[in-house]
Amino acid sequence: MLRKSNLGFRVFSDAQRAEIHSAAMEVLARVGVEIHGEQALEVAKKAGASVEGNRAKFPAALVEKCIRSAPSRVVLCDRFGNRKMMLEGERFYYGAGPTAIYTIDPITGERKIPGVEDTRRASRVMDALPNIDFQMDFGSIGDVDPKVMDVHAFEAMLNNSTKPIVHWAYTTRNCQAMIDMAAEVAGGADKLRANPSFAIYSEPVSPLMHEAEALDVAMLMAENGLPAIYTPAPLGGATAPATLAGIIVISLCESLSGLVLHQTVREGAPFIMGGVITILDMAAMQITYGSPEFMLMAAGLAEMARFYQIPSFSTGGCSDAKSCDGQHAAEISQNLLMAAMSGGNLIHDCGYMESGNCTSLQSLVIADEVIGQVKRLVRGIEVSAETLALDVIADVGPGGNFMTQRHTKQHFRDEWFFPTLFNRRGYQEWEDGGRPDLAAKAQVKLLGMIKDHQPPQLDDETKEKLHAIVEGLG
Repeated sequence: MLRKSNLGFRVFSDAQRAEIHSAAMEVLARVGVEIHGEQALEVAKKAGASVEGNRAKFPAALVEKCIRSAPSRVVLCDRFGNRKMMLEGERFYYGAGPTAIYTIDPITGERKIPGVEDTRRASRVMDALPNIDFQMDFGSIGDVDPKVMDVHAFEAMLNNSTKPIVHWAYTTRNCQAMIDMAAEVAGGADKLRANPSFAIYSEPVSPLMHEAEALDVAMLMAENGLPAIYTPAPLGGATAPATLAGIIVISLCESLSGLVLHQTVREGAPFIMGGVITILDMAAMQITYGSPEFMLMAAGLAEMARFYQIPSFSTGGCSDAKSCDGQHAAEISQNLLMAAMSGGNLIHDCGYMESGNCTSLQSLVIADEVIGQVKRLVRGIEVSAETLALDVIADVGPGGNFMTQRHTKQHFRDEWFFPTLFNRRGYQEWEDGGRPDLAAKAQVKLLGMIKDHQPPQLDDETKEKLHAIVEGLG
């Protein structure tokens, strides 16, 4: 969605953004990063970095050159090649989260390790939810060969939703298999490159380290001209400074050093920066997904991405709560709104519970409702001759009734948000309905989608080719 109103906020002034950028450039030039991987080290040398052993230092001019070469617009398409997500400026899109250890079974309520059938079911639910724009695997599959878990999850998503995919890859071999699968669906590698249906994310290791697999996957995506996301995950007070500005500096150094290698492999290849940056709760010794610091840093990082004119990977719809209770509702509402108002482009982790350890389709259904409200909020208030309604006000006059006016009929549906879960009915109707709470209503809606929603299917021949690629890895 494109933010059309003036509704929004800024974390940093122009001077502060420039100061943060200068700090990141100083760290990259003076401290540098460690790179573990011969291919990546050779690319760093080719780019113009100063390399000694595994340490690479990057002059500011080199980093800024690569910032300029990265496109300011990255497009993601649906299974049919329709261009659905224009990642640029202040456009924002929402999706679920990946790789959690546990999931809540929507039928039994059991907290369990996900299986491939859970990924298939989650994909169908994401396909059904109108405000979820893209899909992720929603949990690490435990009932397949772990070496190719990522490829099994990719196959499940390709088969069970038409929406764009944001995913990950253990190795370049697995990443290439997913590229081949997506090209098969798209009708060829050239068509996939022109209208990419997926992006692959990989992560550095905080503080200031890059493992070979992460960079090799990002560089393989660059070689193929497909969108790569390089997303740091520093933890304030543990793998990053305790200060929020310092955590953002670490994140920028990790993401931008990855960008240099990515752009050196293929100048102009689509790149998305960002991160999942938060703090370590010193009392609970637990990562936080619902803290105000988490939300502020996500907003600050999105603001720095706009400063660089590079699309950003951000977070929203996630909670530290263990169930869909009041804490859960408060936290996801806050970070979903913050993410949109701060201009994050690719907002993921909707449906995350328990500080990122568990996914919940019930939570995802509630997040979808909140996103509907958020989209209405950030759309703002249109001011025009039609919406000021002067003639209608004059026609009705003092003491009149606007309910019967054509103007009301023409505008109330597109001006107003209509909830499907939030209860606006009278007390007696609520009581007569069994006093349902939000979680109970979300569960009813979820089970209905699981039972009834069937996305368009791939043809049998394509399904067989995809499965053959997966089986060829084993």
